[in-house]
Amino acid sequence: MFGYTTIGELIKAIFKHCDTALYLKYVMPVVLFINTVFTFLFQSVGGIWFLIFLYAVDFLTGIAKAIYYSLKASRYKNKGLPVPEEIASKVLISKKFPRFLLTLFAALLLLTILNFAAIHSIVFTPLYGIFYAVFVAQNTISIAENLSELGLLNASILKKLKRKIGEFINSKD
Repeated sequence: MFGYTTIGELIKAIFKHCDTALYLKYVMPVVLFINTVFTFLFQSVGGIWFLIFLYAVDFLTGIAKAIYYSLKASRYKNKGLPVPEEIASKVLISKKFPRFLLTLFAALLLLTILNFAAIHSIVFTPLYGIFYAVFVAQNTISIAENLSELGLLNASILKKLKRKIGEFINSKD
């Protein structure tokens, strides 16, 4: 696996600076438990981890964007100028964190319900893939928008990405 003869060697290579007793007693059982639950709840454990990763990246880029706009707002305040509304509405506020968790859990709950519904009725089988694609596309666009507002992604690339994802989602209908 990845050039290692055992999983233990892979784990030691990844967590070489961590205390292995701590890792083996606490971290590994939690990860194995979560993986077991994900195997029971979802069609693809790797796909769910990828979706959670996208939500986390979206959250972090959103925080970076909010900090960027907070710094812009403080520059206006330091100069004694009024802060424009388009900047003031995008500053960092703590109430957005629960919204992030709520949307993540809602997406996971919907995918779980669709997975169990697909077991009992063939009608729900394609809905799991459609909703998963929509969640991935939504987060990808959100990440691209955040990067674009930070000036790290060209606006033309964002427009092309939105168009391609829109075409892909519309072709699934």
